Amino acid sequence: MKRARSSKNNFFGIKEIGHIYSFFAGVGKVKGLPNVGMHEVLIDQNGKEIGIVIGFDEEFVDVLFFDTNIPLNKPVFRSFRPFSINVSDACIGRVIDGVGKPLDNLGELTGEKYPVFRSAPSIIEREPVSVPLTTGIKLIDITLPIGRGQRELIIGDRKLGKSTIAIDIVLNQKYANPPVYCIYVICGQKQRKLHELIDIFNRYEAFTYSTIVSATSDNSFASLYLAPFIGTTIGEYFRDNGKDALIVYDDLSKHAKIYRDISLILERAPGREAYPGDIFSLHAGLLERSAKLCKKKKGGSLTALPIVETQEGDITSFISTNLISITDGQIYLEKGLFEKGFLPAINIGLSVSRIGGKAQPKPLRKVSEGIRLSLAQHKELQKLSQLETTLSIQAQKRVFRGELILELLKQKKHTNIPWPQQTILVYAVEQGFFDDIEKSQWSEFENLLLELIKNKYFNILEKIKNGIFNHEIKQKINKIITDFKQEFLLTKEENI
Repeated sequence: MKRARSSKNNFFGIKEIGHIYSFFAGVGKVKGLPNVGMHEVLIDQNGKEIGIVIGFDEEFVDVLFFDTNIPLNKPVFRSFRPFSINVSDACIGRVIDGVGKPLDNLGELTGEKYPVFRSAPSIIEREPVSVPLTTGIKLIDITLPIGRGQRELIIGDRKLGKSTIAIDIVLNQKYANPPVYCIYVICGQKQRKLHELIDIFNRYEAFTYSTIVSATSDNSFASLYLAPFIGTTIGEYFRDNGKDALIVYDDLSKHAKIYRDISLILERAPGREAYPGDIFSLHAGLLERSAKLCKKKKGGSLTALPIVETQEGDITSFISTNLISITDGQIYLEKGLFEKGFLPAINIGLSVSRIGGKAQPKPLRKVSEGIRLSLAQHKELQKLSQLETTLSIQAQKRVFRGELILELLKQKKHTNIPWPQQTILVYAVEQGFFDDIEKSQWSEFENLLLELIKNKYFNILEKIKNGIFNHEIKQKINKIITDFKQEFLLTKEENI
């Protein structure tokens, strides 16, 4: 027998009617609807969308309701359509909630209907990640390069700057070429976080290429559960149309707790740390949708930056290990570094990008090849010096070079250092231009040097941007830095 099609005004043809059997805080079980589909929208007798199917067994259908106040035994009907939202270029500059409804009083979303729950691209539809996604953050671009289509986890304890790093990466896409369209998903955070994010995006004009999907802690379970999938659907629209997109999930540890609460209300069997057994497949299915597509599929990309909060630096918890195994690397923030004033507080030793130099501009990759080794050596030699072991002159030089690199990798929030400037800075360090400058003057020398090159030697930056970093360019840089350094040191001597 063919499935009867529903109509808003006429329900005589509907063969399946369900009734709400149990209901609590927007999560319920429906009895009936034996042929309902996963993620199908359910409607009431007036045709209004009231919930979405998230599971079923032989007797009941598990439903997330959009309203938190629905009476028991209320009749519900199938809509015969998956949960979808309207997506188009008009999504840019919008603030929407976790079920795809506007929060900015700019009218309903318009565009093509996109199913919110879709399969990830197959292997044959993908291609290797090779195009850089430059973040404007020195430490990340130099030591942990991210590529367009990559999934890079940001992990650490609360209040260490995880969201700040993600926000800065979004803000710095303002300078990206080709452009990167950004989606920032707030999931389970306080309402204040949304207002702060909107204020930052307005101040730095990020709404010209960004969208915010917000499901704060006071929203319904449906909104909180669906928000990451809504954001991913918007990102997929740009990806599927041959464009580059970036999505931030802030954060997936809270999303996992929300799904755990939903599952416990539905009386599903708990697993490790009381999380349901399918939490891994839920997040894997979500993050696998971020990819670099092949040319036959228009070559677009969706890059994911999921955020996870740890407790006391424990990265061995269930959700942390799940997401580390799903993603292509992690940026680990350490409390000790934060307390020492090293910002961003990224532990380079415990952080990794599995794409690595493949997604790094060639000039920057060429000059930064030895950075991670220098920092590793510096860390080991520092341990020896703490034991009052006498270090050789060569070892002392390595310690000095490590301290210099760490100092120059510091960066204030909401600042952007383009990768051509980073290339010149790393080259200057490797060539020893900082070696005879007082440690207290390193930061000032760096800032003034980059400002000089940006304002007076723009043509050199353009050549580096185009991949030219030959002997001639190096000679010009040597002369610029030598002349500037003489003037800088002379000025310092006169001020003494």
